[in-house]
Amino acid sequence: MSPFRPLAVITSIFLAQAALAQTGAQEAEPPIDPQAVELLTSAADFLAAQPVFSFDWFVSYDDVIDGREKLTFTRSGSNLMSRDDGFYSFSQTGEDTREYFFDGSTVVIADVEADAYVMAPFDGDFDALVDRIALEYDLHLPIWEIMSVDPGAALLRDASAAAYLGTTSIAGHPAHHLAFASYERDWQIWVSTDPELPVLMMIVGTDPYAQGWPQYRAYFMDWDFAPEVEAGNFQYVPGENSDRMVWPKVSNEILGQADSLPSDDPEADANREDQ
Repeated sequence: MSPFRPLAVITSIFLAQAALAQTGAQEAEPPIDPQAVELLTSAADFLAAQPVFSFDWFVSYDDVIDGREKLTFTRSGSNLMSRDDGFYSFSQTGEDTREYFFDGSTVVIADVEADAYVMAPFDGDFDALVDRIALEYDLHLPIWEIMSVDPGAALLRDASAAAYLGTTSIAGHPAHHLAFASYERDWQIWVSTDPELPVLMMIVGTDPYAQGWPQYRAYFMDWDFAPEVEAGNFQYVPGENSDRMVWPKVSNEILGQADSLPSDDPEADANREDQ
């Protein structure tokens, strides 16, 4: 996840540091509220323990043009994970649609509009796949942190300050409002107050190092922990006229060119070559 700094985190940390300063403890470390850590850890552990689940997601993110104009873009999709069988993801950015398939032995990324796809063999689990394609192709699967066997590693990574900001409501559903900060990134997370279903509901961040403080917002909806998983959900079947394509990768030293995967950037389409 990119480094972000939500204003609520900054406010809470500054207030806490001001209070410490008034008591003569100016050099104290930023506070870590154990309640915030406990609630997020509980949500992460809950997700990690689910053998099968699905959810929908919606992301909006800002791009600052020439250090002045702020444009907001969106992407959305849905994910299905079976830790024993594989995963499927659907992602739409503007008019570009991608489908992602992994069945434990083969990973496929399909460009729906172009009726084209790339395919690579991979024998390993989901987290190992995430690491491999990030290293070799600079590609991140949609909302991969949430599907990880250890989501807490990403959600709590390097947190040096944490705050519990109380309860609120997200689309009519009660939620705990949490805020975290580190030297490089800060973020807010909303978690359902239902102790039986402590699902993630929203993540918001602000990049403090870019002019205009662009924001990133991820919303999670329609969680299902008993989805119907049918044979073939995680396998891609190309059409009669589908084109198998090759995208260049960051390093060609680990895999042969036939194993290349695409960039998630639609502009990378211009670099495609027939296999």
